[in-house]
Amino acid sequence: MATITTQNIRNICLLGHGGSGKTSLVEAMLYYTKGTDRLGKVIDGNTVC
Repeated sequence: MATITTQNIRNICLLGHGGSGKTSLVEAMLYYTKGTDRLGKVIDGNTVC
């Protein structure tokens, strides 16, 4: 595993009401940036977050 310094860490926060699409948005962002190899779905219960 690569060594990561604190200078390279970025935190984000997504806020919204239940059912507003926060998890779906994060899933899409991870998938399209190659953070994960599959696009999970909330309805199927197979999301990363």
